[in-house]
Amino acid sequence: MRFDSAARFRDRKTIMPRGHRGLVPRDPREEFVARVKSIDPIFKRGDLKKFWPSLRELIALAPDRVDLSKKKSHYLASLAVRSLARDDPDAALRFLDYAKREVDPGHLTPFLLEERAEFRVMAESALRKRASRP
Repeated sequence: MRFDSAARFRDRKTIMPRGHRGLVPRDPREEFVARVKSIDPIFKRGDLKKFWPSLRELIALAPDRVDLSKKKSHYLASLAVRSLARDDPDAALRFLDYAKREVDPGHLTPFLLEERAEFRVMAESALRKRASRP
């Protein structure tokens, strides 16, 4: 019988300490990774209208955690560069602007700040090229 109760929780991504009656919440870092895995396929399909609400929830997760701020910045930068690869510099700039507004720059390394700056230059250049096309 004791294995039956453990089996009920086997597939859940929570830790069940001995004697605990409820679920213990996941570590915010684990939660972040799980949410990225669940929303990234929506981005890959190109459905940005469905993607943005989930992205906002993801970015709102644990704003005081420095480690998660770094992950958030890098994820938003990756969304920007993937948008550039799709020839969508407008979306790239929206992701970069969102990162600038929502992720505490005091939590970030110079590399992460430079990464976003480089992608911004690329997106702005792509927009200029698009505007100069006949």
